[in-house]
Amino acid sequence: MKKYFGTDGVRGIANEELTAELAFKIGRAASYVLLSHNHKFKEILIARDTRISGEMIESALTSGLLSMGLNVTLCGIMPTPTLAWLTKKEETVGFMVSASHNPWQHNGIKIFSNGYKLPDSIEEEIEEALDKVSYGHSVGRIVNHDMLSEYIEWIVKRYVDLKGETIAFDLANGAAISTVPVVAREIGIKSFIFNDKPDGMNINEKCGALYLDFMKKAILTTSARYGVVNDGDADRCMIVSRDGRIIDGDDIMVLNALSMKDEGRLNGNTVIGTIMTNLSIEEFLSNNGIKFLRTPVGDRYVLEKMIETDSHLGGEQSGHVIFLDLESTGDGLVTALETFRAARKLKVDPSEFVSKIGRYHQILENIEVKDKLGVMEDGKVKTFMDRIKKEKNVRIVLRPSGTEPLIRIMVEGRDEKRVEEIMKEAKEIIEEVKDSGAIHKN
Repeated sequence: MKKYFGTDGVRGIANEELTAELAFKIGRAASYVLLSHNHKFKEILIARDTRISGEMIESALTSGLLSMGLNVTLCGIMPTPTLAWLTKKEETVGFMVSASHNPWQHNGIKIFSNGYKLPDSIEEEIEEALDKVSYGHSVGRIVNHDMLSEYIEWIVKRYVDLKGETIAFDLANGAAISTVPVVAREIGIKSFIFNDKPDGMNINEKCGALYLDFMKKAILTTSARYGVVNDGDADRCMIVSRDGRIIDGDDIMVLNALSMKDEGRLNGNTVIGTIMTNLSIEEFLSNNGIKFLRTPVGDRYVLEKMIETDSHLGGEQSGHVIFLDLESTGDGLVTALETFRAARKLKVDPSEFVSKIGRYHQILENIEVKDKLGVMEDGKVKTFMDRIKKEKNVRIVLRPSGTEPLIRIMVEGRDEKRVEEIMKEAKEIIEEVKDSGAIHKN
């Protein structure tokens, strides 16, 4: 069991849980472990989002890496997928300082090697080495290169045919400020940009992928038909239509799956989703000759299954969508542009298209708990889950959050009343056992 690394790197409240000292140790230990595995890399890349704590953690990480004799390129504010793309292109390692969609008080560290997040086994080795590694025999230097322009040039060249589109963008006062305005201008997209003035503490604040109400209102002040919404590190994409319809990751996958199938890009005619993907999506894809496979929640699990099955499209309802023939991680900007291009090729209006897919009634709830694993192992909870899973036309998912002290509940089914009854019962049971301090045995 890892102590610091979760499903998406190291996360915590900056200066309390994720301190400068811990960041320094991670930089030093990661250098030691990666070098011991003969990882070949040039300068190490470090990027960050717009949180006020980003510079502190960036500086501490840099010191740890320099102390091991490695050279570091500071990329500044940059989306997570941009850093991942650069590590693959440059065949190197990158550290992303971000807590994604979390509030400004939080921060995190994700490590990429040649485009991919480190496997669990390497993260475990880094944890074991945190307090054991001595300093290196040489000292590295900070090297300055313009890394961002390579990514922007690639994006603009690929999507130049979208010239003339009119799109609103909510940048969540996050890392997308470094890419979206430039790319939109270079392609020739008429853009309306919102939440592009970060102050270190307004990232994701009543905006972004977890607060779509902002775009629902903001788009009405523009001439745009659609609004693209990112999260703090810009690896998510949600789309809002002018009439207020939400086009989420499920919808985005369907639209792109049909387009990619027509293009011959949909390897194996297979799409990878998660246990949270609405059952209607699976049925719709099946009716169009496309296989759908599920994984646990988390883009790393989606990616693992995509690599295992040699699939090119996968993602999550939350807006993480991976086009593996283009990038090794979800990229909010690429996802948006691929989706608008797919709609053009299929000659459909995205909002009208997704309205025809339909949805099983689905409710999502989060309950804050002290002991996530204790709740999941509780006998009453297990008995409840076993009983509900025997019901037909109902699906329930109960899981601990990988980054927050929450139990996440999803109930889905054809009968809206029954779905609501099950959710009510689930919440009551978890509230009952969450602070009991004891595990109820079966």
